[in-house]
Amino acid sequence: MIERHIKPEVAAIFIDVARGRRGIYSDDAAFEELLAEAKAAFEAADPETVEIIRQFARAEVPDGGVLFHGLTVDQDDMGESPRDPVAFEGKDRDPVTEAALLAFASVAGEVFSFARQHRGALIQNVTPIPGHEYDAVGTGSRSLLDWHSEDAFDDAPQFVGLFCVRGDERVQTALAPVDRIDLSAEDEAVLRQPRFMHGIDKASGGTGRPEDGVQGAALYGEDGKRFVRIDMDCAAAVTGDDEAAAALQAFHDGADKEGIYVTLGAGDILLFDNRRVMHARTPFEPRYDGTDRWLQRVIITDDLGRSADRRINHHRVVENELVGA
Repeated sequence: MIERHIKPEVAAIFIDVARGRRGIYSDDAAFEELLAEAKAAFEAADPETVEIIRQFARAEVPDGGVLFHGLTVDQDDMGESPRDPVAFEGKDRDPVTEAALLAFASVAGEVFSFARQHRGALIQNVTPIPGHEYDAVGTGSRSLLDWHSEDAFDDAPQFVGLFCVRGDERVQTALAPVDRIDLSAEDEAVLRQPRFMHGIDKASGGTGRPEDGVQGAALYGEDGKRFVRIDMDCAAAVTGDDEAAAALQAFHDGADKEGIYVTLGAGDILLFDNRRVMHARTPFEPRYDGTDRWLQRVIITDDLGRSADRRINHHRVVENELVGA
């Protein structure tokens, strides 16, 4: 996986771009203006890093991920890590971290969201939340967040972007590039067949149980390409299909062997290809004292037009039709 350090003078441009821009969580025009100006400033200031992100979006980097270090986080200005998924959105501050994340993400593609996640927020603030400790969602903590691709039950995003606002040395983020995973021809063939149930996770309003989800394959792709769509916490073989269950276990074991583990620190941005990489997070004990690990998250598509008929209330927010009312 490529790692790159951002020069201090480049990191500083996001402070300038964000100055005085408030309300981007509630004002669509403010959000769009910040995104456009942050992207333009980034492209002008650091064309080499921009080209790396474009190579990433074209699937031309190893392991489907890029990690950037050195962005600016004023911890005093950010305040305490939120204990409610949406509590931070109303805070009156210059959105420096959001400007950086949007700039990097918008080079890769178009930022969007799903209506059922974090109330459709385009930038999601992810911290451990009381009551979610053992849930298989980003706001969980004490349980392993197992190998998964985002929104495996739906029209999954192409890319995911994470900005580490506040790190925790006890916690590791893991990536498992699917091309690295050694599978037998028989298991590969089974995983490409619709013999698996994909549960709808609790973050999207579902139960997380496989039997309550949708049926489909775990792998797909033509001409030798291997793309993934699975959430191991919410997936299972169709009832009675022992061959599919064995193939899914082999896939999981292969991901464990090939995992790339990183500890995100404040000012890191991680971009990964949601089709080529599964990701996971190790368990940890939350503190709930205002200093917990805090990520800002966006999901990204390479073709916003593909979901046009499902973006009926907001031009960047996709309605989750597969989730029951």
